[in-house]
Amino acid sequence: MDSAALGRLNDLPRARLGCWPSLFQQAERLSEELGCEIWLKRDDAQPPALVGNKLRKFELVIGRAQAEGRDTLVTTGALQSNSARVGAAAAAAVGMRSVLVLSGQEPEPVSANLLIDHLVGADVRYAGDVDWNYLNTAVNDIVSELHRKERKPFSAPVGCSSPLGSLGFALAFLELHQQLQITGLEPSAIVHTSTSGGTHAGLLVGRAVADSDVDIIAVDVGAIYSDPAASIAGLAHEAASLIDFDLKLAPEDLRITTDQLGPGYAVPTEAGNEAVRLMARTEAILLDPVYSGKGFGGLVSMIRSGELEGPVVFWHTGGQVALFDPEFAAPFQP
Repeated sequence: MDSAALGRLNDLPRARLGCWPSLFQQAERLSEELGCEIWLKRDDAQPPALVGNKLRKFELVIGRAQAEGRDTLVTTGALQSNSARVGAAAAAAVGMRSVLVLSGQEPEPVSANLLIDHLVGADVRYAGDVDWNYLNTAVNDIVSELHRKERKPFSAPVGCSSPLGSLGFALAFLELHQQLQITGLEPSAIVHTSTSGGTHAGLLVGRAVADSDVDIIAVDVGAIYSDPAASIAGLAHEAASLIDFDLKLAPEDLRITTDQLGPGYAVPTEAGNEAVRLMARTEAILLDPVYSGKGFGGLVSMIRSGELEGPVVFWHTGGQVALFDPEFAAPFQP
């Protein structure tokens, strides 16, 4: 363990909104079903407003914003973005305003994540059918607009996957590392869902700080980068530099699979839907069909193909609120 880097991580300003450490439990019935010992890191069960893993990122980003006297969060994502919803909820929880730039058109009626966005008071703006680069540019434009109105905005990119936000998952890895030591568990791998890469980048930094060699496998369900390994490795290096940590990591060191992407980001697949059903039926834990369900589908596929043997940790990053969007819920109707 690099105690100096750990100390610098712990000294970062932080808005403490979650209940940490999050639950770490063995999924006994699921393990029996798949013939593989599976443990769950439960970031899905967090206040405020049913937030998931993105809260770890926003705690650091909002903590920095509070330290600088900012008053409004501006962030972005897809129409049913988990990250945007978490950002809006976290901002409301500390008394800040939020502006969300979401792709797509306003649905009628609003539901799931989008309903919570409105309930917590976010100013939601719809950008139409645009790409991620457009959304991040729109965030910068709104920041300029708010400055002209003498507000004090701060911004977070898609997924809150900034270098600072990513360090939330460096802390998360160290949290899990301690739980593994307590339980005496030595997993063959940690598997998580990934899109914008901040979770993966942070886990890689945390693993290096802890001097661990556990395998980290990202199930990419977004494919938003032309070269995901290079982009995420670069983000990890930027995050490590914020705590003056010399990260030795090359893109070829990363394990990323896109096998569960299907037709594209935010489009359910039968494998993902079946993974949602399997987790619910065996453990009464909810996944969503476009993010955590696809990620868990990747784990199931690797176990059934013999690529992975237990024990293995699945990091439940949340997102289950999207299950209650009528479009995504349709395949699960009785």
